[in-house]
Amino acid sequence: MRFLHITNGDHAADLLRSSGIGGDVLAWRDPMHHGPFPAELDLDAVSEVRARYLAGEHDPAAIQADFRQRNDTLRSAGRYDEVILWFEHDLLDQLQLLQLLDWFTTAERGSALLTVICIDRFPSVVPFRGLGQLTAAQIGSLLPTRLPVTAEQLATARAGWAAFRAADPATLLHFLGGDLTALPFLRAALQRHLQEYPWSSDGLSRTERQVMSIVSAGVTAPRRIFAANMEQENALFEGDLRTFQHIAELSRGSRPLLHSTPHGIFRAPGEGGLSYDECVAQRVSLTRNGELVLNGETDAWDIIRRDHWLGGVHLQTEHSMWMWDADAATLRRRD
Repeated sequence: MRFLHITNGDHAADLLRSSGIGGDVLAWRDPMHHGPFPAELDLDAVSEVRARYLAGEHDPAAIQADFRQRNDTLRSAGRYDEVILWFEHDLLDQLQLLQLLDWFTTAERGSALLTVICIDRFPSVVPFRGLGQLTAAQIGSLLPTRLPVTAEQLATARAGWAAFRAADPATLLHFLGGDLTALPFLRAALQRHLQEYPWSSDGLSRTERQVMSIVSAGVTAPRRIFAANMEQENALFEGDLRTFQHIAELSRGSRPLLHSTPHGIFRAPGEGGLSYDECVAQRVSLTRNGELVLNGETDAWDIIRRDHWLGGVHLQTEHSMWMWDADAATLRRRD
């Protein structure tokens, strides 16, 4: 059997290569839970958008080349006897699964069988965070559990991918009101995505609030902040680098909510030539403004200047923004 295995990142990909299953392995390297995914763009066009976003102020050439090679491998699916999608239950994986299943609804794959392994637990691995926790033997043991992708799964993924990329998040809310049993982990993952909108109560996203609360409790080291934030998630979808970016964003502006020693503004790896080791050597504390926001004495609406994307939705402080109403568990506009 000629297998093509597609999974969520390099660590799981390396485990599959070491498992003895055989076949080619494609790591789907894209932290899709943040940054732009504008609608109406095909795979190559949206990959260019993603490469420029992920590169930030750096040259996107290396990421562009990686995405082009990734997409070419995906288009070669018809050369294989079977394409196996290996994913888990968290937001990042569910978004990657949506993108891939949407692509396969119209892609030419010849006689290749499309199967999926998607889990939220593994015997003796508690708590289960993802495939990367397993050994090569453990991940190999999952091969017999794979199932053919169904027409219902493809249809659900196509609708879900369009809803995630819609400029109006009401489309996503409508999608979540439907029948999602074909993809059983999708609803919880997308509901967590909605909680990354600023909340109507204080103008903070869930992750921002968690990070600030952790710092307020006396955790000052960046890696410990990441670990403590991970413990507050039912399903981990965010890595340490993205957590560091949140810290950096909260330390900027004329009224920062966090302070970093020694630079004042927290610097993520790569900013100003900072190495990873130098980044994690910084120490973080709550400012007076941060205390006021956490205590409910003021909110962050006029403090955090937003210009970022969640899927197809562009959040900008200068425009009417969508916000998460936790009491009603829905989004509404803030004018």
